[in-house]
Amino acid sequence: MIFLILSILASTLFGISFKIISIRNIPSFQAIIINYIIAGSLGFLTTKSGITPLNVFNQSWIWVGIGLGLVFIGSLFVIAETTAKSGISVAQVSNRMSVVIPVSIAILFYNDGISVYKIMGIILALISVYLVSHKENTDKSNQKFWWLFPAIIFVCSGIIDSSINYTQRYMLSETDFDVFLSSIFYTAFIFGFLVLVYQLAFTKEKFQYKAIPAGIILGVINYGTMFFIIKALNSGVLEPSALFPVNNLSILTLSTLISVLVFHEKLSRKNWIGIGLSLLAIFILGLLPVMLH
Repeated sequence: MIFLILSILASTLFGISFKIISIRNIPSFQAIIINYIIAGSLGFLTTKSGITPLNVFNQSWIWVGIGLGLVFIGSLFVIAETTAKSGISVAQVSNRMSVVIPVSIAILFYNDGISVYKIMGIILALISVYLVSHKENTDKSNQKFWWLFPAIIFVCSGIIDSSINYTQRYMLSETDFDVFLSSIFYTAFIFGFLVLVYQLAFTKEKFQYKAIPAGIILGVINYGTMFFIIKALNSGVLEPSALFPVNNLSILTLSTLISVLVFHEKLSRKNWIGIGLSLLAIFILGLLPVMLH
């Protein structure tokens, strides 16, 4: 149970870190790049496999890791921007409700059974992302594409979860998972670093050294979110079908409470309804099937 609690706390802290970064005017993209080199290094340092950065390209899953690295850095940048502009709750709901994508893929390709409650859960999840993303604003010109960033988070997070699930099922050994994550983190770092070099060389962007400690802390937390959820899965405290919904439910609830009580984010009636529907959707998709059986 301790690893599940640590997973919930680490994931919640990771989400609110971007709010703190925004408040302190730390360049989020620079912190994200540093975060990835730290998280990637931790994976190779803690692995029990014989894989190193020198022979990692011999692995069959390396190209999946490289592809996901591109998705990772793009989605994390969008999460940072969404958290700064729209709030923690919007980013977290969009991120956590992406569970409907791997659920849908499991139904279509892994012969998972389809049921009325799964269809209900998927529909509720999509509605919840829409409602939580919506911000009341009289200046409609600035809100024309208010739905775009949450939608990108939703799709990218779903792609990441589905791809990792596929790779873990068919391509990874028990000791390879941390190194696989490191290949994703290192790829994200390399492409992000190239973008940063371009920004520093050809635009007015300047490197801010306060991004270094922020990125180090973010990287440790980022790796912790992956490490603790894997430990929780291996501990057998709950079946995966129950563990992921409990994990996501807790993160959503805790993140929303922190956003309102600590950061004083204003949520409209639509936002609250969306949060309620997102919690209901996670319950229907994950916990209800376990209870019925």
